[in-house]
Amino acid sequence: MSRKRQVLAPVGASAGLFLLSVLAVLCACASVLGVKLSNAPVLPWEQLIPLGVYVAGVPLALLWLKLIGWKGDAGLVGAVFLLCGMGLVVQFRMGSFSQGLSAPLALAPFPLGLAAFVVGVSLTGKGRGTWLAGAGWLAYLAALGVLAAMLVLGRSYRGGMYMPGNMNPSEIVKPLLVFFLAAYLSRRQKAFSETQNGMPVPPLLALLGLVLLWGVPMLLTIALKDLGLMVLLNAILIVMLFAIARSTGYLAIGLAAVTAAGFGVQFISSHAQARFDVWLNPFTDPTGKGWQILQALSAMYSGGLWGAGLGSGVPQAVPIVTSDFVYAAVAEEIGLIGCGLLLMVYAVLFSRGFRAAGAARTPFERLLCVGLTGSLAVQTILNVAGVTKALPMTGITLPLISHGGSSLITTLFVAGLIAGLSDRK
Repeated sequence: MSRKRQVLAPVGASAGLFLLSVLAVLCACASVLGVKLSNAPVLPWEQLIPLGVYVAGVPLALLWLKLIGWKGDAGLVGAVFLLCGMGLVVQFRMGSFSQGLSAPLALAPFPLGLAAFVVGVSLTGKGRGTWLAGAGWLAYLAALGVLAAMLVLGRSYRGGMYMPGNMNPSEIVKPLLVFFLAAYLSRRQKAFSETQNGMPVPPLLALLGLVLLWGVPMLLTIALKDLGLMVLLNAILIVMLFAIARSTGYLAIGLAAVTAAGFGVQFISSHAQARFDVWLNPFTDPTGKGWQILQALSAMYSGGLWGAGLGSGVPQAVPIVTSDFVYAAVAEEIGLIGCGLLLMVYAVLFSRGFRAAGAARTPFERLLCVGLTGSLAVQTILNVAGVTKALPMTGITLPLISHGGSSLITTLFVAGLIAGLSDRK
């Protein structure tokens, strides 16, 4: 095979996967359109703009990958594009893009997210990720700045903290702290790799330094009463420590610590206490605090094995269904089988991300890829487990599916960084 064909092969594979993704998205969109047209014979053409943006925007992203000579994992990129397309279809079905003059603003995060995706690929592709190791402390300070700004300027709304304009910049804190941890831990790999009888025994000074540095953002998240962010960040830390030492001791100790912190925070946060109460027994207040989770469980139950069909369910019965509880709406309309297939696409994305980490050139790139992939995986688990009542709700969104501008843009940026790190040529 010639060098030119070797360069373009992954991009060609991505193009093929994109065509399959478009076919799946078109079939899903046709189902929604059929239901909409049966209910209202006249459908404003503006409602088809999201699909047009998807069909036009993703090929432009592929073209950029071709121009920069990207040779990474095509399956990873295909999974990202498919999940993005399904997210657009779900939000189209929910009416997120049919709000009159505000429709373009509702759609804007997707093209901005695609731009963030290609920026992420450009930053880490062809071994450029190594240069980011020097930005670890800058990322740490930026994360603290964002959390402090939210604490000072933010306002509480529906259990979350929002900046003026209903912006929630906490999403960017996740990749920033992953950058910091990757840079910090990669320079201390030997210290955190020490174990005795399978249990981690890092030097006291190294452990104390990590605890002190990590304690600052954790205190800020506690002050913000953001249980989901605190659990997610600590889970990422555990995954990255495990990637260094390959010791299950970190997993055991970390899981115990995160569980204890999760239960302990309910004693200092009334909001966390309410979520635990709802999780343990939503029937104590079925028309109040327990209404949302009970409606979500009812929607998933009514979906059964095959679902009611895209566009044929009643997802609006679940409060705030487009964001935290979007999985319940999806389960109602595509059923258990459809949800299983959707989770398989997520599994492909995560497995490809961890495989890219295993083939990384440097410890920093490996830890960065593990942390970024782990953040998406843990976020997906927390959302699905919360909606299905396996865990308390944490306010974490479902990556690439839930409605939310900052979440979609940040997730696509993270996916771009992972795709860039998978470029090993």
